[in-house]
Amino acid sequence: MSTQLARATGSVLESIGNDPYGSFIDETIGIVTRHGGDIVSFAVGSPAPEALALARVEELVADVLARDGVRALNYGLTEGESELREIIAVDARRRGIDASLDDVIVTAGALQAIDLVCRVFLRPGDVVVAESPAFANALSAFRNHGAAVLEVPTDESGIDVAAAARAIRRAPAPPKLFFVVPNFQNPTGATLSEERRDALLALASSVGAVVVEDDPYGRLRYRGEDLVPIAARSRDRVIHLGSFSKVFLPGIRVGWAIADPVTVRRMSAAKQTMDSSTSTLSQRLVVAFYRRGGVPAHIASLRRLYKEKQDAARQALTREFAGTPVRWSDPDGGFYFWMETGVDARRFLDAALEEGVAFVPGDAFTTTGGFRDALRFSYCAPTSDRIGEGVRRLRRAFDRVADGA
Repeated sequence: MSTQLARATGSVLESIGNDPYGSFIDETIGIVTRHGGDIVSFAVGSPAPEALALARVEELVADVLARDGVRALNYGLTEGESELREIIAVDARRRGIDASLDDVIVTAGALQAIDLVCRVFLRPGDVVVAESPAFANALSAFRNHGAAVLEVPTDESGIDVAAAARAIRRAPAPPKLFFVVPNFQNPTGATLSEERRDALLALASSVGAVVVEDDPYGRLRYRGEDLVPIAARSRDRVIHLGSFSKVFLPGIRVGWAIADPVTVRRMSAAKQTMDSSTSTLSQRLVVAFYRRGGVPAHIASLRRLYKEKQDAARQALTREFAGTPVRWSDPDGGFYFWMETGVDARRFLDAALEEGVAFVPGDAFTTTGGFRDALRFSYCAPTSDRIGEGVRRLRRAFDRVADGA
């Protein structure tokens, strides 16, 4: 192809390249930035600025560099820093998960852990059972690896395991993976009940599948009692994923997977073709955070902070949407409300941006095109005052769309 022809028909790169599945959640960051002006964002599940300040990261950076010097800036083990892996294993054992250092791989956030699971367990055409609605980025990861996603409805008790069993019987092949966010699910805020955790394990065992338990929000409970992790009930069929993004610093991109040593070795081999190792500096910042002490007090402070925000959001929605058909979930923790509005959420978002407020439309959390009248409302980042103002703007946008419907 001549240079002139390439310019006329589009670049060679454009014509040969593929379009991978992405995430509208992440795209909303750019949408809000490009829109400009004063936007109250309920779109992204980012920790609050005041929560990030609690970490006193400047002290941790100084501590790491003083202690480790340039060693903190070099390559590291693919599986992760041994001290950090032991910290993760100890925390897991406190929650009832039988884990040792050899069962842990440190990843560049929990998203990389999900991708590594896909690389190890999935081949094109394999079936993954997922909640519906589900974490959008995970759905895209499964599809980018060629998997067929079998979506199963959820309610306030999490994924409907009986419905999953019926869907599997109708599917062309048994699933390789079940993917769940058991605590304060993204996007609904639902928590998988004790009974359904046991039932899910039994169903996975009956079809020879692996359960991927993604638990970034488990420590952020504001009422009620913690439930036993799925991985604490069975280690031979469950891969437990976690992240420091919601309780420490998201920008350092440190997460993990807990699995049997053979699976950890396979995930490590896959990781070596991606980034070789997770940032050594980032890992040692987490280690310094634990060495400093006070992690339980830090988590308690986060719970108080986010409970205040959740309460403020619940009160504002109750006040501003009284007399409307709008409904929302009532989670015991986490970052999100799931709202059912009765209006087209994409049109709602357009009006909301004009009013100075943002959210993620519900159809971003499915592969089927459903949930078009729903949205995810993230209350974690704005201050309580800004939450109130944002909800007032949201009501103005809702009235505009509802009146024009």
